[in-house]
Amino acid sequence: MLRRERLDQDLDEELRAHLEMRAADNLAAGMSPGQARHEAQKRFGNTTLLKEDTREVDIIGWLDEVARDFRHALRMLLRNPGFTVVAVLTLALGIPSRAFLAAELPRT
Repeated sequence: MLRRERLDQDLDEELRAHLEMRAADNLAAGMSPGQARHEAQKRFGNTTLLKEDTREVDIIGWLDEVARDFRHALRMLLRNPGFTVVAVLTLALGIPSRAFLAAELPRT
């Protein structure tokens, strides 16, 4: 969780730096400070959407979510041992039997 918060802080800082650079370019072009900042924000776009898009492709965030989901699934399986036994046996018998039938039955 701490890694995720750190990545969010880094992303905020990077977006802020890009906005400031664009605003500085606008100031150098002769705009007023308020106008330069407004135009930089307008050209940069929706920062919330950019953050969401960045998080979607962030592999560490994705791995963190997968690990969290796996831990939750494991806790649920350990909490319900009867269901776990039935599920494991069903998979243990069903997958090999399906593979056997697919290999042995003539293809039509």
